[in-house]
Amino acid sequence: MIQVCNDILQHTFCTLRPKSLGRFLQDTEHIARGKDIWLVVAYEDPWALDWLLRMAARHVTGGPVLVFDNSRRAQLRDDIRNTCQNHGVPYLALPPAPTAHPNRSHGMAMTWIFRNIVRTVRPRTFSFIDHDLIPMETIGRRTMLENQPFYGAINTGKNDGTWGWNLWAGYCSYDFSAVHHLPLNFLNDFSRDLDTGGRNWPILYQKFDRGQLRFAPRLLTNIIDPLRKTPHAVPVVDDRWIHLCGAGYSKRYRDRVDFYRHLAQATDEDESVVLDNIMWRS
Repeated sequence: MIQVCNDILQHTFCTLRPKSLGRFLQDTEHIARGKDIWLVVAYEDPWALDWLLRMAARHVTGGPVLVFDNSRRAQLRDDIRNTCQNHGVPYLALPPAPTAHPNRSHGMAMTWIFRNIVRTVRPRTFSFIDHDLIPMETIGRRTMLENQPFYGAINTGKNDGTWGWNLWAGYCSYDFSAVHHLPLNFLNDFSRDLDTGGRNWPILYQKFDRGQLRFAPRLLTNIIDPLRKTPHAVPVVDDRWIHLCGAGYSKRYRDRVDFYRHLAQATDEDESVVLDNIMWRS
């Protein structure tokens, strides 16, 4: 019943068109068509997005970064729009989400973007990345996909995925030619215990043998606070990205924000950030 209600809400949400959509498409279609585009769903944290965009300018290649604002508070939408303008990054404020639940809201935003933006601009590939996923090394999207129709970090549901699996919503990449005709649905699948994007299991993922695919690793790794010299366990995605986990809504993120700001300062100053035995330099 919950999934039926969510589908109805999402269908209505995806028919909404902000007044700025036409201008956004006009400005971005020529830089996105046939390219490898990066899609960021921003949510209530201008600082995390600012760090992501600073690092993306150094390390993300292949095509433009596009930001879609799913924030609920008007002031934060203004701040996030200004952050994007400062970086010269295209920005679009999404219609107000019909749910306050972070995962459902995120999933609806991703479905809206796929149906209203991706299908219109027709990129070569498109990737969703969390607004608090920070690239620490050069990323090349074509090498990520290679001969696969999709790539990312895997989520497994009940019985270690025997009932279904999906790509984590915070880091997932798709070959447009392989999925543009599919009715992708990035909502949760409660029946299979799958998080955001789980509804794509019957639409896409179940057609593939998981054992024949490559996935991005997600590992907890100690990173040393460059100011206080204390270690913190941080999720590292695909050996290149650090995940701040919950920017904009999580208490865990708020409790560690000073540590993240120390890391950001270190990368801005071109100092070394210690990740176990790996030295990352911005």
